[in-house]
Amino acid sequence: MNRLCLAILILFVARLFGNELGDLLRQADENHPLLLAERAVVEQMVCAHEELAEFLDPSLYAAAGADTRLRGLPMVPAGYAQPGVHDSLEAQAGVLVPLESGAYISAGGVFRRWFHPDAGYDRMYQHLLGVNLQIPLLRDRGFALYGHRRSAALAQVCAATNRLLSVSQTIRHDVETAYITACFAAVNHGIRRDATLRFEKTYEEARELARLKTIPEYQVQTALRDLQTGKEDQIAAEQTRQAALVTLAQAVGIQKLDSELACTPTNFLQAALEIGEMPSGNVQDALLRRGELLALQDDWIAADAQRALEEEEHKDQLSLNMGVNWQGDSRHGAVSAYREYTDHNWGGEAMIVWTRPLDYAGSGARTAKAQARLRELEARQEALRIQITAEVRCAQLRFQAAVQRLDLAQGSVAAAQSTLQAEQERFRLGESTSTIVLDAQKELNNILLRQSAAAMELLQANAELQHALGYPD
Repeated sequence: MNRLCLAILILFVARLFGNELGDLLRQADENHPLLLAERAVVEQMVCAHEELAEFLDPSLYAAAGADTRLRGLPMVPAGYAQPGVHDSLEAQAGVLVPLESGAYISAGGVFRRWFHPDAGYDRMYQHLLGVNLQIPLLRDRGFALYGHRRSAALAQVCAATNRLLSVSQTIRHDVETAYITACFAAVNHGIRRDATLRFEKTYEEARELARLKTIPEYQVQTALRDLQTGKEDQIAAEQTRQAALVTLAQAVGIQKLDSELACTPTNFLQAALEIGEMPSGNVQDALLRRGELLALQDDWIAADAQRALEEEEHKDQLSLNMGVNWQGDSRHGAVSAYREYTDHNWGGEAMIVWTRPLDYAGSGARTAKAQARLRELEARQEALRIQITAEVRCAQLRFQAAVQRLDLAQGSVAAAQSTLQAEQERFRLGESTSTIVLDAQKELNNILLRQSAAAMELLQANAELQHALGYPD
C-alpha cells in the first residue's frame, strides 16, 4: 500500500518540481531506517500468523511401561499415559491429526505381554490397532482458541501494515516539508546574492560619481555600509541553505545528499502557482486514509479477539468420540490373529464427552484486562479523530490564507522593479541620491523575499493539507 502511495506521490510532485523531489522520495523509500524497521515488523507479524498453523501439525505418540494392579481413572492429566490392562508389559504408538474442518483423527497401535490374564493362562500376547475420530458437537476449545488466535494475529498483521503506512505518510510529509524549506533557503540565498551584486554596482557607481564631483563623498559611505550589510546577509543565507540541506538529508534517511538542489526563484514560484485550487477532501475521507488511525482500529480488532479467546475458557465443550479397532491375541506368538481371549477381532466404541472449567479466577482477570484494553483503544481512536479533524481544518485555513498572501505579494514585485530602475537612472544623471537608490533596492529585496516566503507558505500549506487528508491523490 505504501509503495502505491509513493508512486502516486511521485506523479504528483513531478508536475511541481520535476523529478528532483520524486528521486528524494524514492531514496527515502529504499533507505530510510524507520521504513526498513517497520517493514521488518510487518514480516515478523506475518511469520507469527503463519506460525499458528502448527496447531494443525500431526503429532506422534509413543509410550512403554509396565503395571500391576491397574486401576484406571476417568480423567487423567493431559499427556498422562497408562497401560490398558493389569499386570502387563506394554508398548504404544500412534499419530494424532487435527483436521481443518474442526475434528481430530488418530491412529495407533498397542503391543502387550500380559501376565496371568486369568486362571486358564499364565501369559498372553495381544496387539491392537485402531482409528479414532473426535467430532465437536457444540464447540471444540482447541479449535476455538486456534481461530481466535489467528484472528488476533491477522489483525496484528494489518496493524503493522497500517503503521508502516503511517510512517510512510509521515516520512513523505517530512521530506516534502524539508525539500520546500531547502528550496526556500536556496531561493533566499539567490535573492541575497543578487542584492549584494546590486549594492556593489551602486557602490561602484557612487564612487565614480563622487570622483566626478557629481555627488558628495558621504553618499559613497552610505553605499559601502549597505554593501557590507548585504554581504553579511548573504553569508547568513548561505549558512541557512547548508543547514536546510542537512535537514533534508536527515528527512530522506541518508547521511548526505548526492547533489545540490536545482531550485531557482522562477521554478519555485511557478510550483506554487501551479497548485491551483485547494485539494478536495473532507474529514471523513481523511479518517479512512490515515495510517495511525487504521492501525488503532486493527489493534482494537486484535484486542477483541483476545477478549473472545479469554471468554472461550469459560464455555462448555461437548464432543462425540468414535473409534474402530482390531485386536488379536495368542499364547504362543507376538503377532497373531487368534482370538484366544476375545470372541471377535473387530470392535468399536462411541462416547459423548462433556467438559467444563470450574476455576475462572485467572481467565476472568484476563477477560477484564482485555475489556479494559478495548476501552483504552476506543478512547485513543476518539482522541486521534479529534486531532485529525483539527489538522484538516487548520490546514485548510492555512491554505486559504497562503493563496491570498501569494496573490498580494505578486502584485508588488513589478512596481518595486520599476521604481528601482527609475531611481537608478536618476542617480546616474545626478538627480537622485545613493540613499534613495539603496532604499529602492532594499524594498525590492524585501518584496522578493516576501514573495518567496508566500510561495513557500503555499507549498507547505498544500503539503500539510495533503498529509492531513491522508494523501487523497
